Amino acid sequence: MFLPFISSPKLFCRLTGILLLPLLVAGCGGGDTYSVDQGQIAERFLPAERTVSHHPDSLQALEITEGDEKIQYELSRDYESLFQKWSCSFLNLGTGPSVSSPTYATLWSLELSLASLQPETGILTLRKKRARKLLERRREEYFDTIQIDVFWFVRRGGDGIVAGPGARTTLHVRDTTYRPVRSDHGPLREAFLSGGTTALYRRNMLYFPRTLDGTDILEGASKIRLEVSRTGSGSTRKFVWRWNEENTAVHKEDGPRATTASPLTRR
Repeated sequence: MFLPFISSPKLFCRLTGILLLPLLVAGCGGGDTYSVDQGQIAERFLPAERTVSHHPDSLQALEITEGDEKIQYELSRDYESLFQKWSCSFLNLGTGPSVSSPTYATLWSLELSLASLQPETGILTLRKKRARKLLERRREEYFDTIQIDVFWFVRRGGDGIVAGPGARTTLHVRDTTYRPVRSDHGPLREAFLSGGTTALYRRNMLYFPRTLDGTDILEGASKIRLEVSRTGSGSTRKFVWRWNEENTAVHKEDGPRATTASPLTRR
């Protein structure tokens, strides 16, 4: 991920990820393959309200350990399944017609963010010192912003862009609404669907503030809602993530910022 340095390392990493995400990348952690097929994800059953058993800051599916010279990942599920775990479909709100679409959104949890370092950088092949620096930097980035990717499927001729003059995107946490602090999008890509058909989609990357006025906006929260409205559609698409309320404080044992000092600690 942190190859040639540009003004925003996180942006460079995510843009690199746009190119790497559809590719098959062999991993070194327990024989796992780090790849995602967007067409397969889109065709699977994704609930409009994704409920996960733990807080996004917890590493339930990923354990990171040290070898003599390299770090090792142990995933309790394959990478595509982990990607699906944090993805959801949408509900239509408003007066516009009901739409059937494979469009979905993915919340970048901590376990997904750290696991993605393998397809993005080949972190499992790097020397331990370099790998630890990448883990520390990724943790810092994770606790700086909340990233949600929207994989918007379009008809031929559509643009699929969900941020900018032609769209309004908001994140709702408890009673507060947040706008993206920045956004980006990749090129239109082709996804292969069942029956030999294909569809076009665009990956939109949305970044929302994680901390405002010194307060972590996810502290005490057990649900977030993303709403996307596009000009002329007459409706809003709502994506929802919810986690077990009993586990909302799991990540607070030593505080989110403190975890950056111990990148190999399982949360």
